[in-house]
Amino acid sequence: MTLSANLQLAGGILASAICGWLASLTGIPLAWILGAMAGSAIYANTIGLGGKTKYVRRLGQLLIGAATAAVLTPNILGELLSYFPAMVAAAIVANALGVLLAFPLAKIANVDRKSALLSTLPAGMSEMASLARETGAQADVVMVVHTLRVVMIVVLVPFLFGIDRSAVQATIDPSASIIALFACLVGGLVLSIVTSKLGVLNPWVIMPMAVGIVLVSFEVSIAQMPWGVLVVAQILIGFSLGARLKKEDFARVPRAALAAVICSGGLIAIMIFGFVPILQLFVDESPISLALGVAPGGLGEMIASAKALGAASAIVAGFQFTRSFLTNVIAPPLLIRFAANTKGPNT
Repeated sequence: MTLSANLQLAGGILASAICGWLASLTGIPLAWILGAMAGSAIYANTIGLGGKTKYVRRLGQLLIGAATAAVLTPNILGELLSYFPAMVAAAIVANALGVLLAFPLAKIANVDRKSALLSTLPAGMSEMASLARETGAQADVVMVVHTLRVVMIVVLVPFLFGIDRSAVQATIDPSASIIALFACLVGGLVLSIVTSKLGVLNPWVIMPMAVGIVLVSFEVSIAQMPWGVLVVAQILIGFSLGARLKKEDFARVPRAALAAVICSGGLIAIMIFGFVPILQLFVDESPISLALGVAPGGLGEMIASAKALGAASAIVAGFQFTRSFLTNVIAPPLLIRFAANTKGPNT
């Protein structure tokens, strides 16, 4: 990257940090993420962002992954295993809804069915956009729809459910190891670099947690992530999300933006207001933890939101990863069947 690009990138992060701090003074839920997102979006659409913002997002994900590893205990690992059937059920429901919503999105946005399906399937934006480019679908439409869906979730969920005060008061283990936390960060970074080249899904979040699972399995207690570092992680996640909100992208595919609001809004509403009450009959977790777990958003953004709102971040991570993994496994064969033998604007 050139010096100018680096300076632009640094300026965008600084703008995000300032806006996040100002938002935190208001006391609104998820202030650092929402403020950083607003600051980044304003900066990107006025001054412009140079450099590769993906590295900023990866750093934020790495910190969030390590922070989630720090809350793991043998009991939580046991809960994750017992909740696995519920996680699979939530993934199946979300994907079924995604397939159904692809039909109205294709009509509203006037796009081909491949693009519509990749837009409505509840997986990561980068994975679906990459698949769109590989299959000749409209990657710009896919990116716009996924971005708006994540933004809608991040904005709506904290105001609907607030902060889980009971989880905020978690006890701190005096024997917890700061070295173990450092191992999650460094080990997670190394494993992420290696596994990202192998196509592993969301390694920057998952690998620090994987290191944490190994440590906890050997009865090593991991120190909590310092509050200041968590704030930095939230700023970086908010920055990367706001950097996607570029006016030229939405101006290029305005009908896709409208379709995203309508169809993504329907998917979010059904999963949160329809499925969460059913899930509570089988899973003993707070409504906000389950809402963030089943919400069709990005893995990093949902875990970061869980950390900021005092929700059970490990449980949220389990639900999010299960759904994302299942979606990426079924997407290619489903895409072939869904888009086969279609003609006209929906081909």
